[in-house]
Amino acid sequence: MYKLSPPIADSSETYDNSVATIRAKGTQSIYVSAAETIKQRCRTFDLLASSQQFDLAREANFRVPELSDSSMMADLYDKQFARGLLTKDTRDSIRNAAPNSICPYCGDGIVAQLDHYLPKSVYAGITVHPSNLVPSCRDCNHAKKAYAPSLQKSAILHPYFDQVLNMRWLKASLTLNRQNSPIVDFQVSVEPSNIQLEKRLRAHLEVFELYKRYSIKAAQLINDFQAMLTSEYGQNMDLSEARLHLQRHTSNLYGGRINSWEAATYEAMLTSDWYLSEYLGLS
Repeated sequence: MYKLSPPIADSSETYDNSVATIRAKGTQSIYVSAAETIKQRCRTFDLLASSQQFDLAREANFRVPELSDSSMMADLYDKQFARGLLTKDTRDSIRNAAPNSICPYCGDGIVAQLDHYLPKSVYAGITVHPSNLVPSCRDCNHAKKAYAPSLQKSAILHPYFDQVLNMRWLKASLTLNRQNSPIVDFQVSVEPSNIQLEKRLRAHLEVFELYKRYSIKAAQLINDFQAMLTSEYGQNMDLSEARLHLQRHTSNLYGGRINSWEAATYEAMLTSDWYLSEYLGLS
């Protein structure tokens, strides 16, 4: 998980370019009549984004009365924005904003799609708003589905606007499963007084199924470390050398992304005396 700069594409221009590719003039004129409403809906989104209050988003505030139903905006996205030549630069700029094509939601998968942060099935007026479109991997997009925040459901993190992505909050710990093999559990770690922030961070991990996805990947990392200890390189490693090895990996990974599941896993291994001394038998 990491922060991205918001798209520089103008929302009004993006909408106009999407509408311009509609061939049926009668249909096109309907969308043209809604242009001012679309502009207002994008402003509403931007106000929520500036204060990071997406849980206050209401469907009624994003309706487009000039259109016969909300599916018209979904059609505009699917048939015009997602395919049109006039919007290609905008699509490409959003996808390419992710460094090394790594999904900002999970910090692990490869960007393959654009996700509507607030789902187009609910918030019609911002369906083609660039700031509502996030580069995403297939796993994150599939897990999120049409998740919509509310007063009862915490908003997930938005890569463009959430400052919390610049602070460290992802932790991990080692436990034993029923087969007495080490597994990694991931947790949210923030100040106890910040209950609302903790709820948002937990919601992010739950919505994208990251507790499970990270634990599966972490298990492989542990297996790789244990295999290294029996290799020619690591077979003579003692406890201090193993700690140094893990420390280097931890420092290098935290230098890249502060909430890296790999770094959290290595740190959990590094700080677990029972794992290193009792389970692995290092001394």
